[in-house]
Amino acid sequence: MFFNKDISLLAAKPRGILIWGGLCLLGLLMYKFINRDSLIGVVYRSLPGTEAGLLNGMLWGDKSGFSKDFYNELKNSGLVHLVVVSGSNMILVFKGMVENLAKLVGRKKAIGLGFLVALFYLEIVGWEIPIVRALILISVMYWAQLLGRKYNLVRGLILSVLIIVLAWPGSVTEVSFWLSFLAFIGVVTSPWKGILKSSFWVSLWISPVMAISFDKINLIGPISNLLVLITVETITIIGFLGSIIGTILPIFGKIILWSIWPLLKYFVVVAELIGSWKWVNLAVNFNYVILLGWYMILIWLKIKFNSTTIFYRACNHRNIHSEAAPSKKHCLH
Repeated sequence: MFFNKDISLLAAKPRGILIWGGLCLLGLLMYKFINRDSLIGVVYRSLPGTEAGLLNGMLWGDKSGFSKDFYNELKNSGLVHLVVVSGSNMILVFKGMVENLAKLVGRKKAIGLGFLVALFYLEIVGWEIPIVRALILISVMYWAQLLGRKYNLVRGLILSVLIIVLAWPGSVTEVSFWLSFLAFIGVVTSPWKGILKSSFWVSLWISPVMAISFDKINLIGPISNLLVLITVETITIIGFLGSIIGTILPIFGKIILWSIWPLLKYFVVVAELIGSWKWVNLAVNFNYVILLGWYMILIWLKIKFNSTTIFYRACNHRNIHSEAAPSKKHCLH
């Protein structure tokens, strides 16, 4: 029995070395021969104009593929923050990638792979400060998990903000910082599971900052974000892989990129439709008093939801350990 166990361990170790060695070699080759311009070119050669421009904006921060009308529609629909290289996108995609990979390779390996991909992405886009700040925010959370500790939101936020402010003192005055910061809070405090409901919660956290930035509030901004945020993770991950593969094997890269064309087209249709509705944008003086009130309501909703969840867990515990399960009325008493 011990002999068989030793054999299996010896067999597993070379296999692991081969996998990680292959990933390192692939990363080295990509670092050496792949650059941002070549990746942008792959997308433009593979997809129609508007959809290619949208994907390049989301992945590589290239706005040359946007017509003036389409860009205005993105602003009017409250979706413009999703089509630039932003920290909020980085947070949503990184978390989604790690959570999905964890089901296949285990949580710690998934976090490690996530960091490798994030660092490679940073190298391609040029270590843009909004992305670096977002990586710092999410790194603190996952570093706690790697150490086997429970992430404390308040302490984690204080540590992350201290690192960011010490490195870039002017960050607190930049809109991109607050979008990343609030998107991160939305991601880690979402009271619901599932990307659809979580995306809606994130959009509630970032909408006020968008309102202050553009001096207007989009009456259905959270809804328009909800409609497309469910596609962002898939578009970003598959678009990233398709662009990389397309620089080496163009035909396979094109096939992969065309697989997300329906999602890109859907995004475009939503942006054009809602962006054409003039009535959804209301010019208001969205001051900091309203901003504070908005976030106080969100915090109250989060506390309320947590209290309800704890209550029903206690009820379920009582029901399991009682001979005759009490009614809901009995549980309320």
